[in-house]
This record gives sequence, C-alpha cells and structure tokens, in this order.
Amino acid sequence: MKAQKRIGVFETNSSSTHSICIPKEDTEMELPKQLHLGLGEFGWECDTLDSIAEKASYLYTGLTCNQRYEDIVSIIEILQGKGIGVTSEKESDTKYFYVDHSNEMQEFLDAVCSDEDKLLRFLFSPMAFIITGNDNDDEDVDIEVSYEHDEYYKGN
Repeated sequence: MKAQKRIGVFETNSSSTHSICIPKEDTEMELPKQLHLGLGEFGWECDTLDSIAEKASYLYTGLTCNQRYEDIVSIIEILQGKGIGVTSEKESDTKYFYVDHSNEMQEFLDAVCSDEDKLLRFLFSPMAFIITGNDNDDEDVDIEVSYEHDEYYKGN
C-alpha cells in the first residue's frame, strides 16, 4: 500500500453525531389527523429535535437517503391505517436534503421499520427525541432520561 503525505492541508476526521431516544412505553401519545413527510438537512448542527414534524422529517430523509422506498410505502400504509392523512415531499421537489453519513442509521431504521409500536412511539411520543451535534463541540449527545427507553447512536 502506498501512503501519501499532504503538507499544508487541513484535514479532519470529525463528523456529525446523532442520538435517538424512543421510550419503551408511552400512554400520552396523541395521533395527529395529518402528517407531512418532508425532506430536511440533518448534519453537524447542535439541536434537539422533538416535534412530530422534525422526527418525521428525520426518518423520511434517512429512509430516502438510503433508498429504502419499500419501507417508506410500508410506513405510510401503517400511518394511514391509523387514520392519519399522509403527504410526502418528492425528491424532485427539493434540491438538497441529507442526513450526514446516513448509512450509519441502519440500526435505527431497521428498528422503527420492523416494529409498528416503536415507529408510533418514535413519531408521536412527546418523550421521543433526537439530539444532533458533532464531535468538534462540547455539546453532549448522550441520552439522559429517567424512563426506560431504546437508544440509537449515529456517529461517524
């Protein structure tokens, strides 16, 4: 293997970090009458995403970035089966969307796509949230809650 040394070039191995918290139980969930699945941009920003719209966009963007179209159809059918009207943004409707290193989301995507109850708790529980950040900041993306939950970490 040939090694290359570059002098005078700034390089970093830093990347986004996202932690996802889904409560194991929630009796406070209220299902909306309508839900829009929008495409968003989820990268290095330090934020807490806890609204239904933000969580739906994160999930939909991650599925779209990973070309998991069958899962999108399945999720829409599940939501419609619960009486929720669903609209979705098409890839051609927006020029830019992403989840930084979306290929690192597979464990989370597999979990919510294979467990209807977990999907509903992720989207509609006020106790479910996503903490976004990056490994350059002092911001902490650790989940610190007092209730039983499933936790997923997307780093790179």
